[in-house]
Amino acid sequence: MGRAFREGVSHKNKLTLRTKRRSWKPLADLQGLSGRTKITGDDMGPLVEVPAMVRIENEKWVFERISQETLTHLTHRLIVHETDGPRTLGATLDLETAMQVAQGMARTEGSVVLIEPLR
Repeated sequence: MGRAFREGVSHKNKLTLRTKRRSWKPLADLQGLSGRTKITGDDMGPLVEVPAMVRIENEKWVFERISQETLTHLTHRLIVHETDGPRTLGATLDLETAMQVAQGMARTEGSVVLIEPLR
């Protein structure tokens, strides 16, 4: 057994294989994926900005994640028009809550809030 390892494999028993040259075409390979992505994006409609939910507890910033279930139940977006352009305040689960927030903003800050339906 030791001699077999020392002498190696004889040349007539060795296999010779040609390496296959691989042609990689990234655009052709991803064409189906990019096409499906575009179709799915078109079906979903325009993008809706959802700001991150941030609160402060014990002098530390706490970032909250919004569950997908909550996002699907949002019905109205609240938009304030400023000098820099429109700014989204957030979204609500029903029209009553949206009206309460808009009225509160009008009373306290004197700003007009646009209530836009999401569906």
